[in-house]
Amino acid sequence: MTDKAANWALPIIGTIIKGKGNPPTTIPALTAKFKEAFANPNAKQAAARKIAALTQTTTTSEYVTKFRNLMAELDWNTEAYIAQFTRGLHWKVKELLSTKDNIPNNDLEAIFAALVKIDNTCWENKENRPKKAPAKSPATVATSTTTTRVCLSKDPNYITPEERD
Repeated sequence: MTDKAANWALPIIGTIIKGKGNPPTTIPALTAKFKEAFANPNAKQAAARKIAALTQTTTTSEYVTKFRNLMAELDWNTEAYIAQFTRGLHWKVKELLSTKDNIPNNDLEAIFAALVKIDNTCWENKENRPKKAPAKSPATVATSTTTTRVCLSKDPNYITPEERD
């Protein structure tokens, strides 16, 4: 053990060996001391900001994975997780979710599983859809217009400069 970990653990180990002081005697107590020393005090706030900004930009399974990772850092209730999760869903997936009546609306794991299945089916359908032939562009016809110059003196309405004065 070296560096920061050694600086933290050696005094605790010393108090345990010497039987002096009040060292942690259980794993949860040791874990609490460890978190006190090394955990980011703003980790929950950072995770809350990240989960609030999280939106589905790829597959639902990737979105669920990112969401679960952020959930591990938070201690929200199930309703808050469900509300935040559905808020970040892609609108197409959200629309398909609204058509399903058999998904319990208070079971986050069931919602995750159902949406991953729905999204996977959408991707399969998209891949298996027959490809559209590119639209034929109409042939462009080059048209040119020419104007012929008419000599004004031959125009019957032409007035000579002498006549104007």
